[in-house]
Amino acid sequence: MLHQLDESDNGRTVALRTGEKMRITLPENATTGYRWELERWDREVVGLVAEEPKYPSGQAVGSGGHVEFIFLGRKPGSGKIALKEWRPWEGEASVIARFHLHVDVQP
Repeated sequence: MLHQLDESDNGRTVALRTGEKMRITLPENATTGYRWELERWDREVVGLVAEEPKYPSGQAVGSGGHVEFIFLGRKPGSGKIALKEWRPWEGEASVIARFHLHVDVQP
């Protein structure tokens, strides 16, 4: 099973079973320099499978897209996932959005 999450799920608690995947899809426009980045996650409980930017081809320069983070329930337990949208070269003061999840992985 693949759990589909987006920005409306910010702050939510998600229940996964070991071996299930979860996809977090967040909007971004890399041409502005602002990108979503993993700030932290409990690696023993959930593993990062992929991080994939998706920008439609054939759209005007500067058009936005989204980024997908795919996680896998690794072992039973509770953990957190934290992401931030920022310009890395400008430091913490450039953070314009944050996304947090609590994850409960069951056997």
